Amino acid sequence: MRFAVVLSVVASALMCAVSGTAAPAPATTLRADVAEWSIVPSTGAVHAGVVRVVVRNLGASPHQVTVVRTATFGARLRLEGARAVVHPIAASIVVRPGKTATLVVSLARGSYMLLDNLPWSYWKGTSVAFSVR
Repeated sequence: MRFAVVLSVVASALMCAVSGTAAPAPATTLRADVAEWSIVPSTGAVHAGVVRVVVRNLGASPHQVTVVRTATFGARLRLEGARAVVHPIAASIVVRPGKTATLVVSLARGSYMLLDNLPWSYWKGTSVAFSVR
């Protein structure tokens, strides 16, 4: 049985090499519900590589959901006026009330944060840390 599995894997790799295409990597999806003063993720960690972030706005106002790499897990960001200072931004999207939006972003291993960076949202707690492994 083990020999058959190994043979199957080798055959698939050879087919990809002959056809000139690589086998597709499994997609990693992070789902998050955002509302006034909260972001609730589906998981606290995702695999490194291409990550699909699906954000559903359960709130009554728009939310600017931003993915940013942080120095450490759960790091607090500096405020400048009513917004968090986020450099560099991995990805960002505005999600209207009652809508769902998707970001596709390539993430390296490390610590990240999902946050709403509309005025005062981050300050009031609309953020969550997650890891990329």
